[in-house]
Formats: sequence, C-alpha cells, structure tokens
Amino acid sequence: MKKNILLFATILVCVLGLSSCLTSGLDPLPAYEDADITNFKFEHRWSIKEGTSDKLQVKEMTVDLSIDKEKNVVSAKITVPPAGEGFLQNEREKVSLKSIVGYCSLSTAARIEPIGSAPRLGVPGDFSQSPMTYKVTAADGKTVKEWKLIITEFKK
Repeated sequence: MKKNILLFATILVCVLGLSSCLTSGLDPLPAYEDADITNFKFEHRWSIKEGTSDKLQVKEMTVDLSIDKEKNVVSAKITVPPAGEGFLQNEREKVSLKSIVGYCSLSTAARIEPIGSAPRLGVPGDFSQSPMTYKVTAADGKTVKEWKLIITEFKK
C-alpha cells in the first residue's frame, strides 16, 4: 500500500513539475498574407492485387511549370514518363487528363479550394478542362487570390 502511495506521489510530482503555467511573454505568431501557388504536380494512381488486398501504385508525371505571380496563372506542360520499373505499358496507356491527381504547394498556411467545375486536388479528377480556377486564401484569412491553372500540353 505504501509503495502505491509513493508511486502515485512520485508521478504526481513529475506531472506537475513538467507542466508550464507560462501565459505571457510569448511572441505572437505571424499571420501570413501570401496567397500564392508555388508548385503544381500531377500523378497517376492505380492499384494492383497483392494476395487478398489492393496495393496503391503511384507514378509522378514530369511537369514543366510556369508560374506568373502577377497574373495568378499556372501553366503546365505534362509529360507521361515511359513505362518501366512497375509502370507497365498497359497502365501507361490508361493515363489521361480526365483521371490524374493534381496537387500543389502554397504559401505558408494558405488554403486552396476549386471554383466551379475545377477538379478537387489530391484525388483523381478531370484536368482536361482548361483553364481551371482555384481560390487561395492566405493564413491571415484576409488575402484571397483566384488562380488559373492552364494545361498547355499533355504528352504521352
């Protein structure tokens, strides 16, 4: 019984000793005002059967990117890489702008959302409609920019 009380008291002292009551004197965190797209990438995703489960496969596309921060336009030339290393020719033939995954990098802590019929990012979508418009909201919540994504070329 004494051991349990001593163990409890030791744990209580450690928990209280490791906690902090600091509530002032901290520098405020910056509220970032940038609402820019800094990079854009595309990939093809498919699954293969392994035993009783499916295994996700991913092949990144080669992207030649141009970002115009004055006009808020991202232009992308997408090239499907050659077959090889698990990316078989029959899977390569399935790659199209109508079913690829797009994702991008943004200014620190900014948020992005599609406008109108622009595809959602991070999931397979139809990127054949060009231009596509995205709304980027800065971390401060005040700065909002509309960005156009234009696919200028798709090579297989």
